[in-house]
Amino acid sequence: MDRKEIALKIERLVRKQKYKQLLEQGAELSLRAETADPVETFEAVTKIMEQSNALQNQGRCKDRAENATEVLMDAQVLKMSHDVVHAAMQRMGNSEFADDELVGVILTTFDSDEGVQDWDKITREAASVFRMTKHSQSLYGAFDAEATPVQKVARQRAQRQRVDYGQAKKPETVDKLQKKEKTAQKLNVIFAQINELFEKRRGAPIPYFELICDPEDFMNTVDNAFQISFLIRDGRVALVVDENHDPLIRPTTQREADQGKQKSDTTQAILGLNPRKWREIVERYQVDEPMLVLDRAEHSILSQSQRN
Repeated sequence: MDRKEIALKIERLVRKQKYKQLLEQGAELSLRAETADPVETFEAVTKIMEQSNALQNQGRCKDRAENATEVLMDAQVLKMSHDVVHAAMQRMGNSEFADDELVGVILTTFDSDEGVQDWDKITREAASVFRMTKHSQSLYGAFDAEATPVQKVARQRAQRQRVDYGQAKKPETVDKLQKKEKTAQKLNVIFAQINELFEKRRGAPIPYFELICDPEDFMNTVDNAFQISFLIRDGRVALVVDENHDPLIRPTTQREADQGKQKSDTTQAILGLNPRKWREIVERYQVDEPMLVLDRAEHSILSQSQRN
């Protein structure tokens, strides 16, 4: 993380703290809205809204898009201000619009001494309030343009002779051989790492869940379990349990491998693995980094190219 990103995070934290202070001030105003002077309440709400607008102008649009907490807190300040003003106006006891008072103000303002309404003065006042739309003049002016009819000439399609090249055949054998070679290469890499870990542990079996676990990626953990299942099927590694019935992995001896090839019957086992159990494995075995290190990007690109 560079200095610019650190500075942006600090600015966001400062803005959030200021929003929190504005919300606390609004909560105090809400408690005193029914007893305090309405004018003082309106002035306090005005200051809160000015500070909220200043905070919103400090951040960029991209910052608000990436940090929705500030947008939510700004909306809470606006909603809180509305509720405080509404409570203060209710205390004033007269919040209804009076038509008679409005008409009286208009007559007093725009009437002449003779009692005649000065419509020019009303027009000037109204024009200063309304926003005028921008005027855009067309280059054609009042010219009435008509579309020129386009005459379509019917063309005769040339008759093409269809050539029969026979049925297309896909070389499935080549694809299958490439997939098989890459799968075997990946299994050899995993098997070599298991042997190295087994030797470092001085012949002690490796805890199965600790072996397959990738603390940063759940899907890599699933893929490790999937690949090791092929090594178990081929008799290259053995799955055993300890006194607590926890599964362990160790390489098989040459004698065990030969005996496994002679057996015709197979045994299947089902492993239940989900994100919750994956997190429990990470905490239980205190896994900081994966035991199995694979170049998964290369395999992913190869698999995509084979599917295409």
